[in-house]
Amino acid sequence: MTVARTLPAAALFDWDGTIVDTLEHIYRANVIVLGELGITMTRDWFRERYTPDWRASYRELGIPEHLWDATAIRWSEEMRSARPRALPWARGALRRLGRRGVRLGLVTASTRTVVEPNLNRLNLDGVFDTTWYADDVANGKPHPEALLRALDDLGVVPADSVYVGDTTVDLEMAAAAGAPFVAIGGTTAERAFLAAGVDRVWTGVGAWADDLLGARRPRRRGAPDSAA
Repeated sequence: MTVARTLPAAALFDWDGTIVDTLEHIYRANVIVLGELGITMTRDWFRERYTPDWRASYRELGIPEHLWDATAIRWSEEMRSARPRALPWARGALRRLGRRGVRLGLVTASTRTVVEPNLNRLNLDGVFDTTWYADDVANGKPHPEALLRALDDLGVVPADSVYVGDTTVDLEMAAAAGAPFVAIGGTTAERAFLAAGVDRVWTGVGAWADDLLGARRPRRRGAPDSAA
């Protein structure tokens, strides 16, 4: 899957692992919640098999389907205390894209109560023109419902947008919606993205935005996440 180096009408973003560094928080929440069910979550299992498609994870872990919703709610309760940091240069990249006229959206598999407090804490209130959370839709990732609804909000057709994410589940959602995909490394092994047809994996949202906008970030000491 190739993303043209032309300015899209809209750029929509995943949250966990794309804008904020939440992987350790997600792991710890899983350890606690699954432990309550008598299931041991190891780092090796999590590192190799983590996916935002929690239904697929619960199925693989052998959690009875009638417990899935309650388990997901319990997981969200644990995640509400997380205070993740923004990934380097992500906030500045969002603001630069917005100043160039790109409409911005957030489409995440996390719930509103988990994400919104951190949008406020990280000074990202008002940056996104539309936000769609797991509890806003009937079908979670990789189903394209949330992405298509976000694009409808923005008045942009999928082909004129990009979806930016860090997992192959994000890629599957973008493909199902007909939107080009931008792969961000760090969560998913690069080989997995390449095997899925992605032709490039970016080190972060900032690096992708730099290439797209033809700009370089200012290297200012003490400001690793410039709002420029």
